[in-house]
Amino acid sequence: MSADLATRRFEALRADLPRSSPRAWRFAALSLASRAGACLSEGARIGHRHGFDSGPFMAHVYADHALGRTPLGRRLDRRLLDRATCQAFRDARRLAEAAVLQAIDAAESDRPVVADLAAGPSPYLLHALRRRPAASAVLCDVDAAALEQASAAARELGVQDRVTTRQASAFDRAALAALTPPPHIVCELGLYGIYHDDRILERHFADLAETVAPAQIVCNVQVANPEIEYIARVWRNAEGGRCVWRLRPPEQIERYARAAGWEPTAVTSDRHGIYRVMRFVRRDVATGAVR
Repeated sequence: MSADLATRRFEALRADLPRSSPRAWRFAALSLASRAGACLSEGARIGHRHGFDSGPFMAHVYADHALGRTPLGRRLDRRLLDRATCQAFRDARRLAEAAVLQAIDAAESDRPVVADLAAGPSPYLLHALRRRPAASAVLCDVDAAALEQASAAARELGVQDRVTTRQASAFDRAALAALTPPPHIVCELGLYGIYHDDRILERHFADLAETVAPAQIVCNVQVANPEIEYIARVWRNAEGGRCVWRLRPPEQIERYARAAGWEPTAVTSDRHGIYRVMRFVRRDVATGAVR
């Protein structure tokens, strides 16, 4: 999908359907069914309460354990967890963990610091820390509840002494500059699709280069999704609005990264081709140049 086509698709999803449209009736019925399902399905309850783009919902998807009131509620929850998008979430988590491990192993420091700038529950990073005891992490997120979940998970995994948390936005330049020590690796998973303005992302890569200048970046981008309209017209986001996600071609993110000084070194995809998990290396590190 080209950037222009992705933009047109996004604008169409943002627009409300005409009330007389059969598609509007269909999605209204699906939305009503989803809200009714929240009375029984734990995943639907979490999604409608916290947002389907929230850390608590992602934690439920990652756990992949159907929960709910009554057997019907658990069946509904299993249907939710088996959606292609939720399968892609779990695949992307495994791919992200592998990419983080590769980044830690490639780090020049023997005590690498990894900063997850939109951490949510951050299971891929916490599990990577358990496998790499020399590494430490800073988890940042705007959602205090998600950070509490991440802290609890860190304690369960026995890595809490190597994890610190900060409530901050990934796009806050001052918060980036305040990261001490500057991280060797930056992770940004599930972030780009929920921000609609391309200029924010382009500026963000420049801000990363000018503040923390990590040697590596691990990120993902949602490039295609057969459920994108269902999500936009049925699911709710953390702010209570429609969950409209923006698809972007991976080449667009590569362009922003290259302009700020990083080169792609690995790209992987989930089973449905919904996400690309990408690892970038700063150009001077990739070429062996001295900073």
